[in-house]
Amino acid sequence: MARSGLDNALRRLNSTQTEATRLRGELRHRLPDLPESTVQPRLGSHAQKLVEAMGDYVHQHGHRPISLDDLASAMRMNASYLSTLFSQTTGVTFHQFLEEVRLSKAKELLRDPRNRVGQVACAAGYAGPDAFRHAFKAHEGLSPEAWRAGQ
Repeated sequence: MARSGLDNALRRLNSTQTEATRLRGELRHRLPDLPESTVQPRLGSHAQKLVEAMGDYVHQHGHRPISLDDLASAMRMNASYLSTLFSQTTGVTFHQFLEEVRLSKAKELLRDPRNRVGQVACAAGYAGPDAFRHAFKAHEGLSPEAWRAGQ
C-alpha cells in the first residue's frame, strides 16, 4: 500500500516537473526579454515550493471556476502575498497562468469535434460559454469555432 502511494507521488512529481519545464519554455517564447533568473528560479526555495503547490492546485481544480482567493483559502495563506510571490517567482501573474492552463485544456478538448463549445468551456473551468469565447478570442485572435475549423 505504501509503495503505491510512493509511486503515485513520484508520478505527480514527474508530471509537475514536466509541466514546469513546459511553462518555462512558454515563458521564454512569449517573453523573450525576461531575465533567465526569473524564468528559472532557485529550485528548492520556499517560494518555488509554494508556487509549485499553487500550480498543482490549478491543475487539480482547474475544471471548475476558481480564483486566487479560493486558492489562498485552500492553502491558508494571504491572497495578496501569494499573488506577489507567484508573479515574482514566475514572471507572470497568477491570472495569466490560470488562463494559460485553461486555454491549453480547452484547445485539447476542441480538437475533438464531438465536444461542443459549451462543454469545453465548462470542462476548462470557465463560468460559461460567453466568458470562454471572450477569453479564447482575446488570447488566440479567433473564436473557438474558427480555431477548431483551422485545425
